Amino acid sequence: MMNHTKPTSLKIIYWVTNIIFWIISAISVLGVILSLGLIFELFPPIQLHVGIPVQMEVLEIGKLDVKNISADVQFVEMTGKVHIMDTPKEIGKIYGFFIIIILLLFYYMMMTFRTFINNVYKGMYFDRKNIMLLKRIAYGLIGVWIFTVSYAYFQYYYLVKNMTFESIKSMGEVQTFGNILSVALFVWVLSHIFQKGVELKNENELTI
Repeated sequence: MMNHTKPTSLKIIYWVTNIIFWIISAISVLGVILSLGLIFELFPPIQLHVGIPVQMEVLEIGKLDVKNISADVQFVEMTGKVHIMDTPKEIGKIYGFFIIIILLLFYYMMMTFRTFINNVYKGMYFDRKNIMLLKRIAYGLIGVWIFTVSYAYFQYYYLVKNMTFESIKSMGEVQTFGNILSVALFVWVLSHIFQKGVELKNENELTI
């Protein structure tokens, strides 16, 4: 019986995936506890930092001084986070639900990917179970994309549209995160390539 040595790259991917999985598991548990604390008002007012899903046009004018050359400059656009100081409990509850949803989605994705890598590590390459796992990863990514876009539009209408600044205004173009959808479609196509490989393998076995 031949002893097949696993490639070093596969061993690295296997161990890194498992380490990341347990780190994400710990973060998810802490995140869920924090979110439940926000929802059930177990904490005093927190300082919530929330990402902005749109480009912001900055109207601030400054000065540029380089080697005796002086010019007026304007900060044209930026992205970043908003710091909601002493976050009202009602807002904390809303974002607590969002945090739980995204943590559960990412945990499911990571758990499915870990199972897929573990199966590959065991030599289960063209296997129907692994093909189903790939499809689940693709569907999970689509779910992440739908959630992310929905969250971005919520952020825009709930937060951005109701904020007022003296020197900043929204450009109104909400991010749609097409890169997530592209990765989901790639994984979905990959699962069908694996499925076709299994079918060809079965046909060859029947022919022999």
